Amino acid sequence: MDLDLAFKKLIMKQANYQSGNLGLNLLISRLQSRYASKPTQEELENSLQEMRAFFAKYDSILQKDIEMLKKL
Repeated sequence: MDLDLAFKKLIMKQANYQSGNLGLNLLISRLQSRYASKPTQEELENSLQEMRAFFAKYDSILQKDIEMLKKL
């Protein structure tokens, strides 16, 4: 998925993004906290998987966010 790089940047706090979607903002915050407390490659992969699943499930309502994240 071409969004993986943007997801990694978000999870590792190398980029900031504020969505109009509360669920996405909460997910980003939770994954950032989880990764910060355990910064391993395994945790990063788990977080990426969760982010991908969220975007796959809510693809239709996250189109604006997807376009913005591609620019990160």
